Amino acid sequence: MVVLALLVLVLGLHFASGSAGTSGGSGKPGSGSGTVPAVGYPAPNGAFTTLAGQKETVAQQRGKATLLWFVSTWCSSCQAGTQTMARNLPTLSSDGIRVVEVELYNDLGQSGPSMGQFAKSLAGSNFSNPDWTFGISSQALTRTYDPGSYLDIYYLLNARGQVYYVNSTPSSTMPQILRVARHLA
Repeated sequence: MVVLALLVLVLGLHFASGSAGTSGGSGKPGSGSGTVPAVGYPAPNGAFTTLAGQKETVAQQRGKATLLWFVSTWCSSCQAGTQTMARNLPTLSSDGIRVVEVELYNDLGQSGPSMGQFAKSLAGSNFSNPDWTFGISSQALTRTYDPGSYLDIYYLLNARGQVYYVNSTPSSTMPQILRVARHLA
């Protein structure tokens, strides 16, 4: 548990050290370099399945700014982040941001609660909020957006479907999320 907490802290510091509009990766998305999708480029398309069983794609999120967030249900920072997101969802919604929280494919090979159990227990009354969608990532979507298998990474996409901001660990970076979200409003 201590090792996991240290890993999450290191990753959080790595991503938090960037300024708004920067990403943890370099190079053009899809370049095969193993980097995350880059700020300023169109968000790569990919599929996920909502908890209601509907197939959706990243491309379908265009038209509204979206926080696309990849989590592992066994990850303590992801759990804390979901609780933090629940407290801040009204502010994000008022800024026109939709949250799409998806479990990384196969929960990165570890066992944890199902995404449904995870979301219901941590999102509280916001579990059924239409501005917050929970789902499960396809293998291809996980590979595209999380090639380094980080536990807790998010992308803020503008309404045109471009990557605007990349970071991790919303439980500790919520002030940055809120500041960047205001710029997209």
